[in-house]
Amino acid sequence: MIEFLTDPTTIRICGVAGSLVALLGALAAGLAYRGRSGEPYLLLNHFISELGEIGVSRLAWAFNLGLIAAGLLIIPFCLGLGLRISGTWAWLGLVTGIAAALALAGVGIYPMNNLSPHVRAAQSFFRLGLAMILLFSLAILLQPAGDTRVPIRVAWAGVPAILAYANFLLYSGLAFRSTGESISTQMETRPRVWLLAIFEWLIFLTTIPWFLVISSGL
Repeated sequence: MIEFLTDPTTIRICGVAGSLVALLGALAAGLAYRGRSGEPYLLLNHFISELGEIGVSRLAWAFNLGLIAAGLLIIPFCLGLGLRISGTWAWLGLVTGIAAALALAGVGIYPMNNLSPHVRAAQSFFRLGLAMILLFSLAILLQPAGDTRVPIRVAWAGVPAILAYANFLLYSGLAFRSTGESISTQMETRPRVWLLAIFEWLIFLTTIPWFLVISSGL
């Protein structure tokens, strides 16, 4: 079983498949989206989770199902990658990666209609996703000389994602403290360009390439 999980082909398939189902689910829901005011979906001022809002997003099921499937596929990806690299940093990446995958699936299970559990799942994913990529990047960089199981160069793919996660967590904390308003309240007067939504999308747009780069490097 361990040999199967640590086989590069297994890790690659899970990483690529997980990325594609999340990407295709978001793309389908985004193209079909019409908001409460009939507006199209724009990355500049719509949050990712709005694609899964039942009753508003026409293909909410595609987005939510994509997140659930992606989470389930990321679990064996993290198991395989952590076991393949081995070592303290890799084990920590494995544990946080599985937790992040479960949180991601939770975002799909609890869409924006169930706001309280949805927010908890999303916040957990943002924090755990940052930890996962940071720890796996360190594990790859710090592999023993002469026992390199994952190419060192792919570790640098984690830099944009780490910056995106850290930036969003910092900015979102400052934004909510300064306004004191909930997301739903702020959405009623949606700005044409909303930095918080853009920064959230940067997480998605840097995490997908991270999975693909790691997978292609094996």
